[in-house]
Amino acid sequence: MAWRQFLVFDLDGTLIDSAPDIADAVNALLAELGMPALPLGDIKSMIGDGAPVLLARALKASDLSHDAAELMPRFKIIYEAASTNRTALYPKVRELLESFRREGRHLSLCTNKPSAATRLVLDHFGLSPLFHAVIGGDSMKERKPAKEPLLAAIAQSGGDPIRAADTAVMIGDSHTDLATAKAGGVPGVIIPSGYGRPADRVEQGAYHEIARFADLPGVLATLDQN
Repeated sequence: MAWRQFLVFDLDGTLIDSAPDIADAVNALLAELGMPALPLGDIKSMIGDGAPVLLARALKASDLSHDAAELMPRFKIIYEAASTNRTALYPKVRELLESFRREGRHLSLCTNKPSAATRLVLDHFGLSPLFHAVIGGDSMKERKPAKEPLLAAIAQSGGDPIRAADTAVMIGDSHTDLATAKAGGVPGVIIPSGYGRPADRVEQGAYHEIARFADLPGVLATLDQN
């Protein structure tokens, strides 16, 4: 029997619905560049691979040739100033995270969101004390879907990356999270949100898919028996 003591969560699209605030920041920057706003749905599909990639995709969609890296400092200022205006926790997130902690599970966050913005959001919702480790998109040289951020999150929360296949699980919402789980040799649980590229069962192999966060305890109970 395996005990999935180490739960590694994605943030955007998994724990929080942050697309409206991210879209507002992207469109505010585009407005400064003299361009019209992009639809929320378009920006939502660009999220998941880190802020630099998001910005590069938005610039390309707006037919702009600007260097995303050069615009990142300005984008961070805009977003961090209003990162929780319209962001909301998904239903049951707080209750279940607290329940997992009471069960003795160690929670960590592995997100491609910049660390400063991640901390702002976690503090705003009072979630920071629930996590043993937080790995942001700029915490390491690598970002998801590389395995290194996932394994670092497990290690920093007290786990052994070598035993991660039997003791950990990655919970996310998109192809990026599923690819990360596969790279790290960890079971993946996907809650499709419309953020980023959808997970592809054929490409990435078998994984567990649930409709909402509230279904997570049932999947964990199954994984604990495997």
